[in-house]
Amino acid sequence: MKVTDFAVQFSRENILHLIDCYEDSPIYEEVLEEYERMTQEAYERMEPAAVLEFGKIPKEAASPAAPEGTRALFLIVTVGKRISEWSTALFGEGRYLEGMLADAFADDYLMQASESLQPLVRSICEEKQLGISRRLEAPTGIGMEAQKAAYEVTDAGPILGMDITGSFMLSPVKSTCQIYLLKENSTEYHMDHNCRECPNKDCKMRHVAPIRLEVRTNGESHILISRDEKTVLEILREQGIYVPAVCAGRGSCGKCRIRVAEGEAAVTPSDERIFTPQQLSQGYRLACTCYPIGDMTMVTEEEAEKKMDIIGTISHRKTDGTEADGSGPVMVGIDIGTTTIAMELVDMDSGAEIDSYLCINRQRRYGADVISRIQASVEGKKEELQESIRQDLFTGLEKLTRGGEIVPEKVVIAGNTTMIHLLMGYPCDTLGVYPFIPHQIQRIESTLGEILGENMTEPPRTARLCTVQMYRTKVWILPGISTFVGADIVSDILSCGLAESEKVSMLIDLGTNGEMGIGNRERILVTSTAAGPAFEGGNIVHGSGSIPGAICNVEIEDGRARVCTIQNEPPSGICGTGAIETLYELLQAGLVDETGLLEEDYEEDGFELAKGRDGEPICFYQKDIRELQLAKSAVRAGLETLLLRYEISPEDVDKVYLAGGFGYRMDVEKAVGIGLIPEVFTDKIRVIGNGALEGAVRYGREEGAMDLAGDIVKISSEIGLSSDKAFNDLYMQHMYFECS
Repeated sequence: MKVTDFAVQFSRENILHLIDCYEDSPIYEEVLEEYERMTQEAYERMEPAAVLEFGKIPKEAASPAAPEGTRALFLIVTVGKRISEWSTALFGEGRYLEGMLADAFADDYLMQASESLQPLVRSICEEKQLGISRRLEAPTGIGMEAQKAAYEVTDAGPILGMDITGSFMLSPVKSTCQIYLLKENSTEYHMDHNCRECPNKDCKMRHVAPIRLEVRTNGESHILISRDEKTVLEILREQGIYVPAVCAGRGSCGKCRIRVAEGEAAVTPSDERIFTPQQLSQGYRLACTCYPIGDMTMVTEEEAEKKMDIIGTISHRKTDGTEADGSGPVMVGIDIGTTTIAMELVDMDSGAEIDSYLCINRQRRYGADVISRIQASVEGKKEELQESIRQDLFTGLEKLTRGGEIVPEKVVIAGNTTMIHLLMGYPCDTLGVYPFIPHQIQRIESTLGEILGENMTEPPRTARLCTVQMYRTKVWILPGISTFVGADIVSDILSCGLAESEKVSMLIDLGTNGEMGIGNRERILVTSTAAGPAFEGGNIVHGSGSIPGAICNVEIEDGRARVCTIQNEPPSGICGTGAIETLYELLQAGLVDETGLLEEDYEEDGFELAKGRDGEPICFYQKDIRELQLAKSAVRAGLETLLLRYEISPEDVDKVYLAGGFGYRMDVEKAVGIGLIPEVFTDKIRVIGNGALEGAVRYGREEGAMDLAGDIVKISSEIGLSSDKAFNDLYMQHMYFECS
């Protein structure tokens, strides 16, 4: 059906708005004169026409929003080429104001002409007893190939004298294509253009109405009203609702998944890459790329990460065997890690643990690594990051002290340099750029009230923990060595006794930042290497933290995997140790070669480890191998560079201390098997668990430990790896695997 009769009148308000001209503009009167002068010619140059036709979505234009074979009504509207030729000529003559107005005349007419056809669209659908489930305009919800489909179905070429380019753009350029998805025997007509759904964020006619979001998380329901065009992740962050975002919201890690229970959310390319078609149909989306297009109810997966199973936080402290109940003098030790926070209430006399608290560092919503956090701080989220860590500490202290019934004599905190900066509210702008100078890395003495941001002249954030005595509790934060080797590593060294022995030993903290050190009581060399979050399940396609259900043990025999999960729960993902074991087993089975290339049979779909709770396969992909390859090469090259700079052979190292939750669970034989650790270290390894937390407790309990920590800083020197030729050579060398 062809339409050529349009009763459109120009909207002066819209046209001036399209060129950003308002009554307070200095050239408003001049623009108004030009508008009046050009109006008649603009009408004369319009050649409006439209064509409508029923058809089906072809395979090449199909999308999750418009599957192949979906019945649709295709509409193409144009105002012809004469108006565009006029605009082009005016610009070519340097008459820019007139050219802009001519362009705006065309846009205004085209928008009004398109909307004026809605009654016709509805009436012809009603005649066929068809409803309209959705209106699509490429590339929103459907690819640009849909314009070619519309062009062919409607015969727009011969009927309207139009053409289409190889990139599926309509010609004349002042044309538009709308696709109405149809529903049999329906009386619903969703025909309006939704500005929230439209990717043209700079459109001058854009109008976004407030929407209502219901968020169901951890058994609770939250009602949010959003008036801005923000992603679901940004909205949840602002409301303090935790959703992990390992990649800092770049749409690559797949961890910020939500499920849309009611309402609509467009499917993005990131969604298509992360989720299966079945999951997309069930409403799964990534919060970081999901822009709500209307009222919506969603479910988050916060609860799983809240169950993070952080094992071995205290692994080797000796006590006098006395059971403590908190009635005597107590202290709290805290390790603020990039991924997790560990806290322990300890009897100061016996050293016995009274209680402990472990949680995800909720700053993960801003990214898994310190660089992401630094960037977020620099971009104006410093206060949000500080409040996030304060809230985590507050929650832990509330539990440990039984709501303030137990008052600790002191609190000692360890953490990497970035975490301490974020806790204290220090500027982070110099941490991420050369020469990487920290604002402050000396020992900090404060009070609990100051650390938590509580002003005792005002009502505290809760009736609990509100005693003056509690907030006057002394707090010490251990000193750091540099931007990249912080108080957590000083605490690790204090914990394992490396700085108190004549023999040379090594310390390796296998976390996101890959800190390590070598030395004795005379001299210590330290460094850090960008291991990334792979050892903690980050950047692994089906990776997860150490939560119940995470695959942690893998054996492969005859091309099939047998797995064990944390707490024997149904499989939900792959934690860091599970990733290491999978890679080792694939190497042993000959399914990965020395370059890290996965056998061709598994190149596209990955190697299946198990079926997940939803019945979908949990697989290990080529991308996952590359992530681990980069991480293990960085760690191994860092270790060997330290040995080289300390001028000592691996055989002469007395002990190798492995710190961190990942090291606690790791199968040393398999870590050696993938080349993460030199084989000569196998019998030298001593696993110390959370050495940073243990060191913080020692710092608070033992007389002289404070001075010893200061001495560790004094005798420590940092070597930078980025400009070290030996490191770079070793890094490339250790990218390869030794295959059996």
